[in-house]
Amino acid sequence: MSLPPDARTTYVSLDPPENDHRAAKHRLVREVKRVIELVAHLDSDAFDPGAVDTLAARVHELGDILEGMPSLHARGGLGSQPGPQGSLLERSGISGRSNPLAPPVQWTVGEERTTGSAVYSPAYEGPVGHVHGGFVAAAFDDLMGAAQVTSGQAGYTGTLTVRMIRPTPLGRRIDYEAGIDRVEGRKIWVWATSSWDGERLAEASIVFIAPRDGTGPR
Repeated sequence: MSLPPDARTTYVSLDPPENDHRAAKHRLVREVKRVIELVAHLDSDAFDPGAVDTLAARVHELGDILEGMPSLHARGGLGSQPGPQGSLLERSGISGRSNPLAPPVQWTVGEERTTGSAVYSPAYEGPVGHVHGGFVAAAFDDLMGAAQVTSGQAGYTGTLTVRMIRPTPLGRRIDYEAGIDRVEGRKIWVWATSSWDGERLAEASIVFIAPRDGTGPR
């Protein structure tokens, strides 16, 4: 399948106004994120093990209920779905609105620049008070993956380079910007930066490789 005329749809791929079904799923995702945050920071030296065992049993019951509900895996998984559910905007592990693993990161793909912002919670902590470097790099990969489509092509990550200038703080709005550097055949070079309160935190560059047949990641 060839890329659509507007390659930006490889990222946003049909993002209509939120309907009742998507809104309900997004509410569930927000609550799961809250549970992840709270569980990650339980004080194992202070809590009552019996009380936590009871909570674990309740979560297990919730898992059993969810396991019995309709799943996209039976239809080929998230990435194979047409429309909003299959777009990276919904399913990405970094910026997916329907993915409880994703930090609170969202991108806006513009004509010249792709921008975004995030406020990272302690669930993404590495060095004390700061974001784990793996999440810093992952956010850049996802950001530049969104930005590349303004070139009219979409490819897979070839080489990702991240320069950490300063630690990325938790609990502060981190601003992102990315754009196309150049395109040579199937290779797409993209740059990106992150900053906090006007101070540069990190810089990144990436080379994406578009498939020979013109198809790309959805």
